[in-house]
Amino acid sequence: MRGTTIPRKGGLLISAAVVAALVFTAFATASGRSTHGSMYAKAKSHYTFVVSNNFLGNDYRPQLLRLAKLTANLPPFKGKVTVKVVESQPTTAAQLADLNNIIRTKPDAILLEPPDPTAVNSAIKRACNAGIIVIDVDQSATEPCAWTVAEDFYHAQYILGEWMGQALHGKGKIFVDDGLAGPDIAKTIEKGFLDGLKFQAPNVQAVAHYQGQFSNAPSQQAVSSLLVGNKDVNGISNQGYCSPVENALKSAGLQPLPVTCYGYNGELRQCVVNHWQCGVSTGAPTGIQIAMKTALDILDGKANPPKNKVIANPEWIYVTGSPSFHPKKTFGIPVVQVTQRTCGTKTPPPGTTCSDLPAGMAMPFTLPAYPVSGLAAAGK
Repeated sequence: MRGTTIPRKGGLLISAAVVAALVFTAFATASGRSTHGSMYAKAKSHYTFVVSNNFLGNDYRPQLLRLAKLTANLPPFKGKVTVKVVESQPTTAAQLADLNNIIRTKPDAILLEPPDPTAVNSAIKRACNAGIIVIDVDQSATEPCAWTVAEDFYHAQYILGEWMGQALHGKGKIFVDDGLAGPDIAKTIEKGFLDGLKFQAPNVQAVAHYQGQFSNAPSQQAVSSLLVGNKDVNGISNQGYCSPVENALKSAGLQPLPVTCYGYNGELRQCVVNHWQCGVSTGAPTGIQIAMKTALDILDGKANPPKNKVIANPEWIYVTGSPSFHPKKTFGIPVVQVTQRTCGTKTPPPGTTCSDLPAGMAMPFTLPAYPVSGLAAAGK
C-alpha cells in the first residue's frame, strides 16, 4: 500500500503514504524517548487499563469503548493488557465516585474522558500520586500530571469555517451550534469555526446560536425552532450530525444548505447520496488506541512524552459537493472528497463511507496499525 495514491474528484487527493506519515507522527509523539526515565515505568508482564466514561448521548462514545476492548486483543496489547470499562452516570459526582473506586483497585493506567477541564482534577491528582498513569482522551483536564490525546479540534474547525465561507461565496447568514454545555471541546470547535469563517468570509453573519448537544434530536429541534424566524439562512454549522439539520430544512420547506458536522458513516453516506454540500471533520475514536499505546510504552519504559503537549489523534476533513475546495490554511490536515464503498472487515482509506456498516459509526473506525474489523467495530 505504501506509495500508492487514492485519487479524488476535482484534484483533491490523499496518498496512503500521507496516512502512514500522520499515524507515524502521532505514535512518534506518543513514544518520544527521553533521557530521563519515566517514574511510571514498571516493565511488568501484564497491565490493567481502565477506561472511565460518563457520556453516552451519541454514537461516538459507545464505539470508543468497544474499540478499546477490541484493540486489547491485537498486538502489542494481546496477552499483556486487560482493558476494563467503567461507565458512570452522566454527572460529575458520579464519575468522581467511580474514579475514586477505580483508584482503590490500583490499575496501571486510567484512560479518561473528562466531563470538562476541571471537574475531576482532584481524582486525577490522586491517581497520579498513587503511581497510576492518567491519559485524557479527546479533551484535556487542567491537572498537569495527566497526558492528553486529542484531535486538533480548533484547526480542523478553522478549515471548515473557510469551507463555509467559500460555499457561501463570501456572504450570507448562518446558524452556529454551541455544542454541549460543559465540555471545553464545544467552545474550541465553535471558536475555530468562527475564526476560519472570519478569515475567509468576514461578511458572513452568524445570526443565531443553538445547542445541538452533539446529538440528533436536539439538533433537529433547535434548528427547526430557529428556522421559524430565519428562513433566509444560508448555511449551518453543527457539532454533531448533518442529517438532522437537513431534515429540519426539508420540514420547513427549504432546500438543502451547506452544513458542517462530524464524520459518522451515515452522515457521510447521506451527504454523498443526496448531493448535499457537507464539510465534515473526522472526529474518530482512534484516540483511545493511541492512548493505549502511549500508556503501554510509558509503563514499559520505552517512552516519556511531555505532559504539556497534546499527543495527536490524526484527522481529516471530508467534503461533498465542493470538489474545488482548497483551504488557504491547512495546518497539515488533509482535505479529501468522500467516496462510498463496501468495507466489511477491511480498514477503509480516509474519505470513505461504508455502505454495509451502521450509520452511527464514526469514521475512520480504527487506525491502520490496529486492523480492527469494521463488522466487529460495529458490534456485529
